[in-house]
Amino acid sequence: MNKAIESVLAEPLPGAPRPVCFSVLRVPYFLEPNYDEAAPFIESNRDRLIKKWGGERGWEEQKRRHDLKGRGTAAGIPHFNLDRLASNSMASHRLIQHVGKTYGLRVSEGLYDRLNTYYFVDGHALNDKPRLAKVAAEEIAQLVASEGGKANADVPPSIMAEEEVLAFLQGDQGRKEIEMALQALDDLGVHGIPKFIIEG
Repeated sequence: MNKAIESVLAEPLPGAPRPVCFSVLRVPYFLEPNYDEAAPFIESNRDRLIKKWGGERGWEEQKRRHDLKGRGTAAGIPHFNLDRLASNSMASHRLIQHVGKTYGLRVSEGLYDRLNTYYFVDGHALNDKPRLAKVAAEEIAQLVASEGGKANADVPPSIMAEEEVLAFLQGDQGRKEIEMALQALDDLGVHGIPKFIIEG
């Protein structure tokens, strides 16, 4: 889980006259929702961004305005792989949601962090289902073990093996919930991340 969020959850506004209670809810966000779900990847992120910003010049201007490298360094991410493989991310969003329901928020947030490195740093496609299944199964096993086997049920579920993760990714479970979340974001006018909604 993000260290800043962990810190605030542990001790929200120390010394404040009235404690502040809040929840952080991760919702799915698609960079390119119309990419073909059947394709492991569509294009490099470099090609995607050059097209998005109207060519090389627009992309260079956006890089200067956005300062992603500087912000990444400040957040502990020394390198973003510009040529990472961009793909539809529905399957990975469904997996994060399923892991959260099965093993709890700390495990799903840990997997989310690992997949951020997998995509943004290592450059792998989020829709390369066999590769994603291998990485996710390894991370889930490690995270559940570090949690002492705790889960969302009285009887802890078995740890998903690579084959089970792959079968899940190739299926459709959880799609309706992701689609409803995306519709809710659209209704709220959320078109970028991160976004914080305070007091409704």
